[in-house]
Amino acid sequence: MNAGVISSRYAKALLKFVQETGAGEKVYSQVCTLLHHMKEVGSLADAIQKHPEISLERKLELIGAAIGTPTADEMKRFVCLVHMNGRIEFLQRIFQSFVEQYRELKGIRTGRLVTAVPVPGMKERLQKLVHERTGDDVLLDEYVDPSIIGGFVLEVDDLRMDASVESQLRRLRRELVEDADRIV
Repeated sequence: MNAGVISSRYAKALLKFVQETGAGEKVYSQVCTLLHHMKEVGSLADAIQKHPEISLERKLELIGAAIGTPTADEMKRFVCLVHMNGRIEFLQRIFQSFVEQYRELKGIRTGRLVTAVPVPGMKERLQKLVHERTGDDVLLDEYVDPSIIGGFVLEVDDLRMDASVESQLRRLRRELVEDADRIV
């Protein structure tokens, strides 16, 4: 069976389970934290998914240590189910699919904000603006890129708002070249 289908089905089951128990927000938060650590520390992902000699109890301990808070019972039960069914190698993909499905259900959009220098409060203002316009919450990842010179670039789903000095200079250059070509 296709890894995407497996991941999606298990994620859907986890989503339904946490909706029934009312632990959706807690499990979502813990899954996001775990995914972050699994991406940052490849050996964590390997230990959990690729080493059958590591016991389930030890894998649960690793997950708990990565999360930093007591692991939700729903999450523990789900990891046990995945392990018991021999699908532990798909755990990271399952959790990624769960995050996508949870965000879609809750109307949470993701995006990125790029500024030339850190701008305190800008992320919150733009999140509020997007919420007012769409009714959806937005989670923005912030990046600093001095090459944009000033301003910002906001990307949410397929929307891109480029208010950077770099893009304005490019546009000005293009207009000047087009004007010069017309004159000649």
